[in-house]
Amino acid sequence: MSTSSATKYEIIESNLNRYFCIILLILGTFGNTCNICIFIRPKLRPIPCSWYFLASTCANFIALYMGCLTRVLTTFNIGPQTTIALAIYCKTRSYLIYGSLSLSIWLIIGACIDRWASSCRNTRIRSFSNVKIAKRVIIGLTFIIYLIYGQMFYCFNGTYDSTSANCFTISAICQWYNSFALFFTYSFFPCLLMLIFGSLTICNVRRSQQRLTPTQNILLKMQNNKKKTPKQMAIMLFVQVICSIILSLPISIQNIYSQITINNEKSYDQQRIEEILDTLFVLVSLMNSSISFYIFTLTGQIFREELKKFLFCKFRIPLRSS
Repeated sequence: MSTSSATKYEIIESNLNRYFCIILLILGTFGNTCNICIFIRPKLRPIPCSWYFLASTCANFIALYMGCLTRVLTTFNIGPQTTIALAIYCKTRSYLIYGSLSLSIWLIIGACIDRWASSCRNTRIRSFSNVKIAKRVIIGLTFIIYLIYGQMFYCFNGTYDSTSANCFTISAICQWYNSFALFFTYSFFPCLLMLIFGSLTICNVRRSQQRLTPTQNILLKMQNNKKKTPKQMAIMLFVQVICSIILSLPISIQNIYSQITINNEKSYDQQRIEEILDTLFVLVSLMNSSISFYIFTLTGQIFREELKKFLFCKFRIPLRSS
């Protein structure tokens, strides 16, 4: 291993942590703030799906700042100065990042199930799509997800080496547990659930349309005009699901690869390349915490309308009627 080679890898990783994270922080802070302002507006509050989006945005804020801001500060050598402070920092940071990322994606699953329930013909199932149940599910998911990751206060610790401070798992058992927790709460299993309930919702909608007579179709179109907002929320959700799956899979694949090859002998270059890829995939997963506002703006007409009303009202600009 040459000094120049080590320096090259450190520069690449430092630049990723600094500039990628700064971009995510800027986009995410603006976008998540707008999300909160829009989803608490009177027109969207009665829709259960908007409550899941609102809660997911709050989780995204935590993941974004604990995952990105801390990385940016580290590149400027700003961080804990004592061993005890570093240990507390590593435990708390890991707990909040993994817990918030997982909670955010499970809240999207909750929204998927809500849209599936609202599309069912069975009135009992359809009755589960309401704001009261959405609030209970949000509280329940928050408690369960953060409880699952509570072990991080035991499993994670921090240490100083010659150049920097590092967080690490204290044992192989902890590393395996974290990998399985990530697998079941953030990556493949949540992605599978989103695909299942998304497909079931599409099937329910198609089945209901095929059973209608021409007269019923006319009545349905009239009803759909009244239910324009929930339908557009479903479109926003569908695109959000696709993006969540795409952005969460790389870190899961990397995690599985790391566990499979944990006992393999690796050269210094291979180890450093894998560390850089691991950093990159973590940052890609954190994009989930930054881009939802832009997805909603591009795919949801009702979201754009509420955004315009909010901005025009906030800055007292007269809104032209179309």
